[in-house]
Amino acid sequence: MESDIEELRKFLENKISNLRKELELYEYLLSILESGYMPSIKGTKGTLDYIKNKRGEVIAEILYTPPLLKIILKGRQNISKVYITALSKILDSEKILSKIDYDIAVDKDELREITIKEVNNDILYNKIKAGIQSILERATSQ
Repeated sequence: MESDIEELRKFLENKISNLRKELELYEYLLSILESGYMPSIKGTKGTLDYIKNKRGEVIAEILYTPPLLKIILKGRQNISKVYITALSKILDSEKILSKIDYDIAVDKDELREITIKEVNNDILYNKIKAGIQSILERATSQ
């Protein structure tokens, strides 16, 4: 009986957490719509994805509404300049190959957000996500 209650509690906590994340996505999309940016977004496709560290904790959210890809880091993520340089090198090579444009928002050593424009297909999205995910996993596991 005690384990059933514990499982139910965990299920409900997970459900509440997922609903909060979904609400954040809708609030973000509404803010885009209200800012007048929405007409430049092609199509109605949009996804919310997560980057987790090795312990399974969410370290970043990925909002992808083609052609815009936004990676928003959760909490305070102090990342050394070596990892920020590695992020820049990955994105610079994609800038040359795939004609993307990007911006890395850093406040001192705290990485806040990565915005990438002109991500027009799922192959490019997955390629960028995999590269950024591997660097963020390493950078936040220290």
